[in-house]
Amino acid sequence: MKQITIILGSPPYSGQDVDTVLGIAQAALKKGHGLTVVGSGDGTYGFLKGQRASGAPSAEQGFADLITKGARIDL
Repeated sequence: MKQITIILGSPPYSGQDVDTVLGIAQAALKKGHGLTVVGSGDGTYGFLKGQRASGAPSAEQGFADLITKGARIDL
């Protein structure tokens, strides 16, 4: 088992970065790796409650799911 740290510096609804981080993070946890996601700069907005763009997957829910599966979130 490895410890993986992912740094997210992009806002949640300006591109695919958050979706990519969530996908990699889910796969890492599924394989049994330890995971920390670090929000930096505009990347911290992905962790705000109640923020969601119309028609886009919910970053809030995605990160909440990671936390319930054992991921650590640092801002």
